[in-house]
Amino acid sequence: MLEFDTNVLAFMTAALEQTCKKLKVDTPETRKFVADRLIASAKRGHKSMALLTEAGEEALAQLDAAVDVSPSHWWRKVIGIQ
Repeated sequence: MLEFDTNVLAFMTAALEQTCKKLKVDTPETRKFVADRLIASAKRGHKSMALLTEAGEEALAQLDAAVDVSPSHWWRKVIGIQ
């Protein structure tokens, strides 16, 4: 059984793609980071396209901040791998 209905899954997919188009470095790890943030947002009840897009933008800001601080393997720091 799916945890989210088809509309929410469609919104999450659209928000993920919209956010990933703006990534400075588009890797499987950064996409997973954004996707995890979208899932967490939806689990908190933020299931509209607007709120999921906002969650994606917040994840993007976190990733961008990490790039500015640590250009080498910055994504490891963000996702918790040292």
